[in-house]
Amino acid sequence: MTPSDKIIPFDRLRQWRDGLRKENRRLVVTNGVFDLMHRGHAEYLAQAAALGDALLVLVNDDASVTALKGPSRPILPQEDRAFLLAALECVSAVSVFPGPQATEALRRSAPDLYVKGGDYTPETLNRDEFQALQACGSQIRILPLVPGCSTSSLVARIREEGRTPGDGAATARELDKRLQPIFRRRSIRAFLPREVEQREIGLLLEAAMAAPSAQACYPAHFLVLTDPREREAVSRVLPHGAFLAKAPLGILLCGDLEKSCHKALSYLVQDCSAAMENLLLAASMLGLGACWLGVHPNEDRVKALREHFRLPENILPIAAAALGWPGETKPPRTNYQPEQVHVNLW
Repeated sequence: MTPSDKIIPFDRLRQWRDGLRKENRRLVVTNGVFDLMHRGHAEYLAQAAALGDALLVLVNDDASVTALKGPSRPILPQEDRAFLLAALECVSAVSVFPGPQATEALRRSAPDLYVKGGDYTPETLNRDEFQALQACGSQIRILPLVPGCSTSSLVARIREEGRTPGDGAATARELDKRLQPIFRRRSIRAFLPREVEQREIGLLLEAAMAAPSAQACYPAHFLVLTDPREREAVSRVLPHGAFLAKAPLGILLCGDLEKSCHKALSYLVQDCSAAMENLLLAASMLGLGACWLGVHPNEDRVKALREHFRLPENILPIAAAALGWPGETKPPRTNYQPEQVHVNLW
């Protein structure tokens, strides 16, 4: 059987599934974009195949990949992505499905076991897809991700290697690769209509709280804005933050003056700024986009947000961040200004 023989047209998927039932074979199904195959994909698919008699991989079509990941994706067209998957020995069949959700494809394939990567949990699966699986009586298994394997980071590395300087950009060869996460961090103000999962939110907050704090007081607090109405409310307070209303996630960073070192405002602002920078760098490293929006020391903004969220007197809103999967691409850069560096004397 050639790889092409293993690619099942979407309209024949139910018929193919009926054939497996007649042979009493246990079907494992997974789905995804699979744009630029890497070792993590191969290990994940091999583990999934070992759980049944046949492995079906459902692949997003090109239009849905663009909707999910932005105008620069997919890198490979759906025909190529399907062929590469079908060429793997562990994969029994591949089918390309239309639309951003695999709900109808799951209904047609009716898996005995549905497998997803470790960046998901049963609770964070798409609700329509989850209900389709329940209706089919499918079991669900979450497999761990392979550390260090990411299509997004691979794409970023390829693009950076090919860049030429311009408009403040710099090639990866000019910038020390050890510092790439810092140079890649850019202010992103356009986002895809894709939810930021709870796992990523948790990692962002962990990174923010790992920032240094004067005398280890850690006065920073984080209001996580998952409700679009709350993001809209904050955006109305910030003159340059209208895009926050369209971002999938917002975080309002506040500081507790009672917990600040010596209860000093200056230490509070420094601690919160360090936490915000950590959060932005973590977003970049996770493939997310983010933009820092200033609140303090503008008294009108501070007062409006204090009133809206009913903050205690000792809690001071310092800054906000709009976050999400980036809908725009910006090259890495360093804004190094040698004339602003002074050694030993001014």
